[in-house]
Parts: sequence; C-alpha cells; structure tokens
Amino acid sequence: MTPSRQAGLLFAAVAACGGPGPGTGPARAPVATTVGAAAQASAPAPQRDDVGPPPCADRVLVVVDGAERDWMCPDAARQRGLTVVELGASWTPRLFAPGADGQAPAYRAAYLAIADGRARDGDPLTGADALVELYGVVPSLPTVQRRLADEARHACHAAIDTSPLAAVRTAWSQDHGPALRAAAARQRGLAQALAAEVRRRGLSDVAALAAATPAELATLPPATRARLTRWQALAAQDAALRAAQARLACEGYYGARPERGAFSWRTGDALELFQRRNFLMPTERLDADTRAALQLDSRELDLRLALRVLRERVVDATGLVEDGTAGAGPVPVLGRTLDPAPMWNARGHAPLPDAAPDLVGAATDAAARALGWTEPERVRAFLDRHPGGVRVALPLPPAPAYHGRHMALSVELDRGDVWYDTTPIPRRASRRPALILYVDDGGRRRPLVRWPSTIGGWADQRTAAGGVVRRWKESDVGARVWRDLYAGPTWNPPPTTPDRDLVVNTYNGYWRLKSEIFGPGPRSAYGMTMLVHHLVRTSRGKTYFDDNGIRTHGSASVTSIAGGTSHGCHRLFNHLAVRLSGFLLAHRDHAARGEQAVAYRRTVRSHGRFAARVDTRGFLYELTPPVPVEVTRGRIRSARKVPPKNSAPASE
Repeated sequence: MTPSRQAGLLFAAVAACGGPGPGTGPARAPVATTVGAAAQASAPAPQRDDVGPPPCADRVLVVVDGAERDWMCPDAARQRGLTVVELGASWTPRLFAPGADGQAPAYRAAYLAIADGRARDGDPLTGADALVELYGVVPSLPTVQRRLADEARHACHAAIDTSPLAAVRTAWSQDHGPALRAAAARQRGLAQALAAEVRRRGLSDVAALAAATPAELATLPPATRARLTRWQALAAQDAALRAAQARLACEGYYGARPERGAFSWRTGDALELFQRRNFLMPTERLDADTRAALQLDSRELDLRLALRVLRERVVDATGLVEDGTAGAGPVPVLGRTLDPAPMWNARGHAPLPDAAPDLVGAATDAAARALGWTEPERVRAFLDRHPGGVRVALPLPPAPAYHGRHMALSVELDRGDVWYDTTPIPRRASRRPALILYVDDGGRRRPLVRWPSTIGGWADQRTAAGGVVRRWKESDVGARVWRDLYAGPTWNPPPTTPDRDLVVNTYNGYWRLKSEIFGPGPRSAYGMTMLVHHLVRTSRGKTYFDDNGIRTHGSASVTSIAGGTSHGCHRLFNHLAVRLSGFLLAHRDHAARGEQAVAYRRTVRSHGRFAARVDTRGFLYELTPPVPVEVTRGRIRSARKVPPKNSAPASE
C-alpha cells in the first residue's frame, strides 16, 4: 500500500482526535496568510478543513498529496502511522537538540543563528561565512523562502544563455588561465583576419558571417572558411566562460565586468562560493557537476536546496541513516540526485552483501510528495502560508524491523590502500578509506552506510627545538570503541602543531589567528561532531579507556575526504558526521554529560603575536555501552609493511 493510500484510509477516524466535538473548545478562527504573487499564480490552493483545535497544545498539521487536511495531536498522528516532522524555525539536528532533561549543547544558539544567515550578534553573514551547508549547518526554511522569493536574482539568471556550457569538456581552473587568455588573443586575431570578408558582405561582425547558410559559406575561399571554423570554436569557448561568469555575477559572487577570456582568482573564488551554495565539491574548477548546476534554472537550484533541507528534517524525525551507500547507491528524490558522487561513493569499493537500501532517499521523496514540494512555486507557497514554521504529520514508509531504541551497532574503518613510503611520494589510491556502519539484524551483520573517510599520512610537525619537519601520522589499527561523542567540539592544538598553521593571511598584508579552526563551529578542525577512539584494556580488575589521539569527526577540509589524508584521524563530511551522531543518539543508550570545561591557552608567534583561548571541549554524550570499532590494516601496497621510523602520534 502506498503512503498516500494508507493515509487516505486513516482519515475516516481523524475526527476522533482533531475534529469538533465535546471538550474540544471553540472553533479555530481562520488564519489570514500572505502568499507571494508568484506563488499565488502557480501553486494550487490547499485543500484544508479549518476545524477546531485538538485537545493538545502541540498540534501538528496533517498533509497528504499537497493537501493540508487537518490538525491532530502528535500521539494520535503516530498511532495512525504518520510521521511527525518539524518544519519550524527552532529546529536543529538531534545532536544539538535539548534532551529529555532540558540540557542542550551551548553551540545550539549559534547553530540556529548561522542556519538563518546571522551571526550570534544578529548581523547578517556575508560571503563564505553565510555558506555553511557544506560544513554541517542545515539552512533554515526562512533562508530557503528568501531565496525562492528573490525575483531579481531569478530574472538575472533567466536572461543568460547557458547553452554554450553544454559543449565544454574541460574542468577549467586558474591553471588554465594562460591558455584561455591565449585562446582569446587568437580569437581576436582571427576576427581581424576575417574583417575584410565581413565588410565585403556588408555584415555587422564575424558572428553574422558564421551564421550564414551552408550554401553561402561554401562560397568562401578555403583559407577563409578554415579561419572562420577556428574562430567559431574559440568563440564557443569564450561564450561558455562568459555564461558561467554571468551566472556567478547574478549570485553576487562576481563583479559586473567579466574578464574576457580570463580565468583568474576572481573566477575561481566565485566558483567556489557557487559550489558551496549548491552543495558541490568546492574545487574552484568548472567541473562537470558545476557546469550542470550552472545550466539549471535558479528556482530549480532553490528547490534542490529545499529538498536537502527537508531530508535532514526527515532523517531527524524517522531516525534513519540508511542512504544506499553500502549497496546500490542513493535513489533520486523527485528524480533529482541531491549529492555529488564524491560525497557518498568511496572509491574502489564494490556494493556490500545484504546492504540496506536507500531509506533516507525514499523517505525524503515521500515527504516531498506528501507536502506537495514538487515544484519551486509550491514550496514557496507552502513557506509563505507558514512563515513561522509548522510541525507536520506525513505518511512516510515505515522504519525497518531492526530499528529500535538500542540497536546492536558496530563500525569498521577500512583504511583502503596504504603506502608506508619512507619519504612523501604522491600516490593515487585505487581503494580509498571508508567507514562502514553495521547492525546485527537477527544474527546477520547488515551494512547500513559506507562513507568516504581518511587515514593518516605525511604532515608537518614542530620539533622541540622549534623547527618543522615532515612526519608520518599513523592511524592506529585494531579494536577500539566509541564511548565519548562530542557535539560542537573544539580543537586544542598540541605543541607539535606549527604556529604558522594557526594563522591566516587576510590578503591585505595583515595576519590574524585562525580562530575558526579552534571551534566550536562548522570550520573547527573537528567539525561539528567528534567520536573519540578508545583502546579498552583491563588491569587488576579495572577497565581503562586509553586515548591515543585518534577520532572520527566531521571536517571542513571537504576535498581531503575525497582524495587526501589526515593527521591520523578518520574524517567525514560534516553533514554525514552530524547525521551519524544523531543516529547513535536515537538508537543507542547514552548519558548527557554536558559541556566539558577546559582551560587551553597558547601564544601563537607567526606574523605577529596572537593569544589562543578555548574554554570548552564541547558537549559530551557518553554512549553506554560504547560502540565497538574495528580499524583494519587495509591493503599495504608498499614493499615496506610497517610505518616509517619516528612516526608521530595523531595530533589532529
């Protein structure tokens, strides 16, 4: 039975909780709402029964097939097989939500502000600071609403012909700048060479000559025809670059004056901002995924943002984590792929047997259809009707039978290909590190997810004498456990971290402390959440949890997760690390230990003198019992089978 048919059968009994009747109080007065003009013109009016409020304070709106049917008590909605999803402005992932005891991580307030595009003091965030979805902060629904309502931006995008981008096959970057400038110069030279033919035919420019009919072009001398063919190829390349730059300008990331035939740092920086905005790998390259996104209608990009935001709300409401990555891969949501392949496809890994299918994608698709979020205009109309947000009850697929309050979970960290070179040598691993989460499903070990990760490699380390050397950072192998889970963790750089790594050039000749990597926040070295690797040992009847500095954690170093190394830790994309932590809190017994105070102080001496200060380690959840973790050796590809001498301990 489909979710919508199932829900249709349920509504015969809705009045028992939500309809008018004895004890329900006075009928609810209709609520006047303001809907944008564009939404009014294109979105169907909701089919809604304005009945009296149910006898509960936290009622939810039942929505099926885009129709707002009724208000119900949450418990009654759940009893009828519906899932309650929070679409309010105060939502955060489970990791930052208040617990049953009222405790919540201190970072929660900052999370809510950043999600809405604001700093803690209320000032609007700008530039890269406002683009943190890629780093684990889910944008608020009012943010989605504002983007959908930005008609000037939509008009700007609609005026651009992006079709030349379809012919591009090269992932242009700043490295291609000299070649692109040379191509632009050749194009101008060919135009001058063709000028006489243009004048002879009474045409306005070379483009008009190129638009001539095949019969007319056949009358050209062979040498002129050859020049025109070369000019056309270069003109198409120039048009593609101009189209990309124009789209970036519509977003406010690029100046009004294009750099003709140029791909400088300006274009690279603007591309990275566009990639961050649209949940793409921030490569600063005009790669295939970015070219495809640049060719999409701006409202379509906003719809995809809305679907990604909805997905995390659905994940939180359903307690799902299974996303198909351990098996056949993710399923489309409304026919759309929401994540680029590097974010979910661990290179070199085949589908695992008995892997869970993509339940997250299926539930998100069902939620979008239930809400009627199938077109940008319908999403905007819904958000305009509920400017303060609303809790909804939706018909979603049921959770798998193995789900429960406390699940038998285990983790494997496959280190992939490993080379124990005695000196740093660039390598491309055919099998990348991956994290695999398993559940004991009736005696069968079922993989739920498999996500790209990292292991240690060569990194700079400060010596006792103050110098900096390259040392191998080893990722420990063997049985470990996850006991300590931190929300909003901070990083306390060890003494071996070079001071130069803790400052950043602000481009105008001034340097500042790179305070964001200390955390808490999306650009913390530990990301939005951290799981400590403990080695369990027993001595004289006592159990000890030894910490060698290894963690599984989120990371703002997005590209390193797809193809780089770490300082020994196992990095995850921040949004996946947050999703994993929420799943553990939903399905493992745990105790909230609260904010963990520290008194980290360090004077950083590099391009000036800076004082670093950290007062909290983050909000600690203790998993009881811990989750077992096995870190495999991976495939040792080098002749040397042990780490290089003088390997350094993890220090990330």
